[in-house]
Parts: sequence; C-alpha cells; structure tokens
Amino acid sequence: MVQFLFNIPKPISQKNADFIRTYYCGYDRDSVKVCCPKNPIVVTDRDQPVTDNRIDPPDVTNHRNINLVNSDLCGPMNQFDRILNGNKTSLFDFPWMALLSYQIGRIRDFRCGGTLINSKYVLTAAHCVTNLGTKQLIGVRLGEHNIDTAQDCEDYQGRVICSPPVQDFAVAEILSHPDYNTREYTNDIGLIRLRGEANLEPENVKPICLPTIKPISQMDLSQINVTVTGWGVTERGTRSPDLLQVFLPVIDQETCKNTYKNSAVPITHKQACAGGKNQRDSCGGDSGGPMQIPAAYQGDARYFQVGIVSFGPKVCGREGFPGVYTRVAHYMDWILDNLKP
Repeated sequence: MVQFLFNIPKPISQKNADFIRTYYCGYDRDSVKVCCPKNPIVVTDRDQPVTDNRIDPPDVTNHRNINLVNSDLCGPMNQFDRILNGNKTSLFDFPWMALLSYQIGRIRDFRCGGTLINSKYVLTAAHCVTNLGTKQLIGVRLGEHNIDTAQDCEDYQGRVICSPPVQDFAVAEILSHPDYNTREYTNDIGLIRLRGEANLEPENVKPICLPTIKPISQMDLSQINVTVTGWGVTERGTRSPDLLQVFLPVIDQETCKNTYKNSAVPITHKQACAGGKNQRDSCGGDSGGPMQIPAAYQGDARYFQVGIVSFGPKVCGREGFPGVYTRVAHYMDWILDNLKP
C-alpha cells in the first residue's frame, strides 16, 4: 500500500510518481496496491540527461467550462471489499459506464459503450456516432450491470444488495471530432448530449473524472497498467451480459508504431496502445468505452479516464498486437469547448 501520491506533505517528482504507477496491481477497498518485483529495477543517475520528445496536451486549467466536469461525485472507488472470479465486476464498481443503443432495421441493440462525464454528456468514440450506415443511434443507458436482468442484485456478506433502476435517455445532440478520419481512426472521439439530465444521486450512476489536472494529463502512460471495462459491446454485438474489467499493460509508442506500420494506420501522440501481451486485450471492453486509472483527487482515490477504446487487431487478443485508444487528455480543450450547461 502507498500513500496517495499527490497529497503527501512533500510531493514526489512526476518521474517517480509515474515509476510507482508501473507497479499498480489491484485495490484494497479504496486504496491502490503496489507490488514490488523480486528483481529490483536499476534506476539511472538522476543527473543523466533525458531527451523528452513528448507533446504535452492542452492546459485547460482556466477553461471557461472547467466547472462542468470533475464534480465532487466523479470517479468514486467502490467502498465494498468484494472479490469476484475472473474479470467480472461488482455492483457500483464503474457507475459511469454507458451503453449506446442503435436501431438496426427492426432490431434495437447495444453496439457501443461510453462514459458519463457529467449529468448531461456521455463521452465515446467518433466511430460510434458518425458514418453509421444503416444503424441509427437512438439512446443511452446508464446504471446497467447485467444486461439480461431487470434488476441487478448480488450477495455481500450474507445480505443481498440490489442496484437502483437503470436510467434510459434519448439522444439530444451528437458531436464527433471535426478531424476524425474514418480510415485511420485518428481523432476518434465524440460526445453525446442526453435528452434530459441524469440523476447522479443513485450509487449506480456517477460521472468519471477527466484528466484536467497536469499530474494526470501529462502522465507518461507507457509501461503502466490500466483498467478497461465493458460488456464486450462492439459493432458486431454483445458478448457478455455482465460488466467486465481487464487489466492491461500500456505499450510504448515506438513499439506500437512498429506493430502497425504495415497496416497504413499511423499511431500518433494523441493515441495510446495497451494489451497484446499474454492474450490480454480490450476484447471485454466496448468500442467507445474507457481506459481508466486510479489516482488521488480532492483527498480521495478516484478513477480518471485516460483513453477511449478505438480499434485493434481483427483477431482479439492476438499476441504482439495491442489495442489502440484515443488519449483523452489531448482532447480536453475540444471536450470543454463543446459542453453546454
């Protein structure tokens, strides 16, 4: 267990904070666990010059709409200490998860995911909201856990806990990034404004935190572990009735670029790659769903969304081929520019 990195009396350097994050290995109640390797990593001398070619994301600290995101309710970590088998999640673990509903001929089906970022907006991928062909985006569901059950319940220490009802919304407005490229999947980010306002009081519906603060927005994600959640909802349909989670290692940019260099798909600094090792991938995640990490904010451990599921290899979990995610921090100015009260 480690003390929260950004609230200690003498803050540690960003480099050391990023280093510690590479050893995140789970959670104990609302605290992050860190596992130390048997063979310690040798750290180079602090005075050794370092070449940093990163392009920092926009600073949105003083943006006019900054107060429309990251409320006191954002990104809560589940207070219950429950361990389930495999990748299944517990009730209320990820209450910002959204399911996007589409009309496909006479059929209505969930074909993408997203995340609630405030009471009126859902963040998703551009490919989930534009160039849909015969599909029509017609609705958003919040507060879901098991798609097949009318009410979600589970046993906790001998008592049954049930989730409040889901919240279903029609779509008021759809926004996709103006520079979204359908062939290359660059700028794959979109927003949905709900027709109505989500009730954020129930435990199963809360917004996720967005990377508006520099320790998160400028974090070096390479070689850390992230959590991807979803029902396996893609353009091809639903794989799991239960909300799933998968822990994935983030792959460095150069390795990812080399992996995809023969596919005519450029990997840019506005994207992140994860998975592709030990048959781990975001197969259990959703198109448009979140890549998230735990961090400290306003004195609490909270989840921040750092990526959006964009695309990956056709063969799910293919060794050496990571999934590709849109990096949210590089689009925070676009997100805030397009939010309305």
